Amino acid sequence: MIKHYDDGKTEIVAIERAKPGNRCCGDANEVIHTDEYTLCVVADGLGSGEGAKQSANIVIDTIQSMHAKPVEEMASACNDALVNKRGAVITIVKIHYVKKEITYCNFGNIGFLMCSPNGQIFQPMPARGYLSGRKQRLTSNRVPYESGTVFFIYSDGIESPLNKKELLTIRFPEQASEILEEKIEHARDDVTALLGKLK
Repeated sequence: MIKHYDDGKTEIVAIERAKPGNRCCGDANEVIHTDEYTLCVVADGLGSGEGAKQSANIVIDTIQSMHAKPVEEMASACNDALVNKRGAVITIVKIHYVKKEITYCNFGNIGFLMCSPNGQIFQPMPARGYLSGRKQRLTSNRVPYESGTVFFIYSDGIESPLNKKELLTIRFPEQASEILEEKIEHARDDVTALLGKLK
């Protein structure tokens, strides 16, 4: 399933597909636009099937209810909500329009790659582990951005993420959709990816 989001400041193409043979996807994603920011989240419930889907959806529901909060506060609330559930890994990216700044919080193997128009790459190492209600140290990064910056958020079902050349030459939205379709064509797991451009 492909979705397209565009608020005039950020354009995003999102794709999500279940593991071959499964009826439901254990990944989930959300994009929320406001006048002041855009919020992107990708969650991957542990394993696959209904239990994974339940955990991923808990993350999305939690973030929808508090998306104005700082990213690490949202991640902490997701951790609390996952007590006695299978658990999930998450990446939250918040694009602040006034500050021209991105805040980023991750826990687990959801990748994030950001490339500015001059080719500068921001690709933080994901934190190891997963959220399941146990006490965790959750931190965030702040990174300035400029118009034309492209970013990619992806679950571990994506075996080969986009490279710098691909990111800088993508035409939105039509080519972005095609590239995401190609990236998940041979995926053997649940897969979710968000590809976005800051205007």
